[in-house]
Amino acid sequence: MTFLPIAPCALLASVSLAFGDAKSDIQKIVNAANLNKGNAGVCIIDTETGKSLVEIRATQSMIPASNQKLLTTGAAIHVLGHDFEFKTHLVLDGNNLTIVGDGDPTIGDVDILGVTDWSKENAVLDRELRTWVQAVKSAGIKKIETLFVDDRIFDKNFVHPSWPADQINNWYCAQVSGLNYHANVVHFFPSPRNGTRASLGAIAPRMKWNPIGNKTSSNIGKKYTSSFWIARLPGTNKMTARGNVNATHKVPVKVAFHDPAIVFGNALADALRSNHIPVGKVRHVEKNASPTRGEIIFTQTTPLQTVLTRSNTDSHNLYAESLLKRLAAHATGRSGTFDEGANLVESVIGQRLPKNSGKAKVSDGSGMSRENSISPRTLARWLASFNIQDPAGKSLLDSLPTPGEGTLENRFKGMQFGSPTVHAKSGYLRGVCSLSGYITFQDQAPLVFCIIVNNVKGTVKGAKAMQERIISAAIKYGTEPH
Repeated sequence: MTFLPIAPCALLASVSLAFGDAKSDIQKIVNAANLNKGNAGVCIIDTETGKSLVEIRATQSMIPASNQKLLTTGAAIHVLGHDFEFKTHLVLDGNNLTIVGDGDPTIGDVDILGVTDWSKENAVLDRELRTWVQAVKSAGIKKIETLFVDDRIFDKNFVHPSWPADQINNWYCAQVSGLNYHANVVHFFPSPRNGTRASLGAIAPRMKWNPIGNKTSSNIGKKYTSSFWIARLPGTNKMTARGNVNATHKVPVKVAFHDPAIVFGNALADALRSNHIPVGKVRHVEKNASPTRGEIIFTQTTPLQTVLTRSNTDSHNLYAESLLKRLAAHATGRSGTFDEGANLVESVIGQRLPKNSGKAKVSDGSGMSRENSISPRTLARWLASFNIQDPAGKSLLDSLPTPGEGTLENRFKGMQFGSPTVHAKSGYLRGVCSLSGYITFQDQAPLVFCIIVNNVKGTVKGAKAMQERIISAAIKYGTEPH
């Protein structure tokens, strides 16, 4: 996207004046909204002047849900730099091979790899691993005694303690490792088999080294429902399929697995064995062992922008949490942790914002935690602290979806904004609905906005409609002549 020069101050002054009329209209939109007993906070800022144009309960601390990712991604840009790259190394030392993780969440991610046909998922994963296998072949390696995985860039607290304990096997609570693979979930495509247990389908990744139990049923008919699920013992990859399968699953059932580094190590070991390179054990590097040394025979590199975009456009929690721990590792020189990452984000907020901007309580990177809190004013000022015409600010802006993309795919339906463009991050938790971002114009400085609704009892449909009406009103008052 190309940004044109900022308009003269006279035009900007007229826009600010116009918003004097908009304040009452936006208040009316909030008052008329069906929020199911929820309470809304709104802040809209003119980035040219830095002044708040609209504030409604803007200083109230609220749960941001996935708008938390705006803090995490912005802090990652601030700390790591917009041109940072994740680098995962394959290191040869004698007859041993070590995968040295860098916290990159993209390896084996089928969305990044462009999988559109699920029947070809494993073939695509094989093709990605082929590059790693070829590096081993090119190094002249005939046999590997031990394949080590070194995931010490992060600590071994894979799951945030405030995430819901009954949901940690779901994809959105996938473990966060210094060496990630396949978004740290396994895919199942079960189908019924008459008179016997259901087929588990083409499991991806294959995990041939990890037998999976099957205690399913295949009862077909209107009186039977599909109730397929996977039980996994805590702290292990011992999985058992359960429930009934009454129809073939066309999209994957995603289940978070344990210890992603070991899963990736075994996936690579299987690929090497399939290419006639024997591999002995697959094991972790000891926690207190010296830093991995040897000849780097392969490096997988991922630009920070790829991770920012997957975090904000698709709202993928693993990506945000990987950023949180990675910036902690970068700043401290120790294994990245949730707590140190959270403390660092709070510190960066303090550095970038004026003292009267309010504080944020940071718990995790993705917003899954209900212990995060921030005011709409603070979050809006955070966004305004990034100049979108500078590389860092443009990196943050470019990571956000516009209507019809990512998590905004079904937002702003039927709304025509003309030349202005909305770049925004949505967020949802039970009782929470948030939307924050930028409105860019062709002939004037952007507006930033933050609209958070908490304490909704039931559907957030009314909250979403209110947010979209507020944005529409902001664009109207920002563009029409006054």
